[in-house]
Amino acid sequence: MRDLGFAGAGFVFGWLMSKTWSDPGCQVGLVIFLVATAVMTLVFALAVVGHGRHPGPEDPDKDDDGDPS
Repeated sequence: MRDLGFAGAGFVFGWLMSKTWSDPGCQVGLVIFLVATAVMTLVFALAVVGHGRHPGPEDPDKDDDGDPS
């Protein structure tokens, strides 16, 4: 179902580009929209991944070899 959504969005976007690309004013708006969308997607992806996050304290059990004592 997700692939169908991507295909539908691609079809609608392609149709929209074919209609707006003939008008110079719409070309500028479409380019601005695409650049803004790409930047927002990149910022969101970096925020989700945690880019630049400082590592926490080291795991105290890292050198634990499994001995109960």
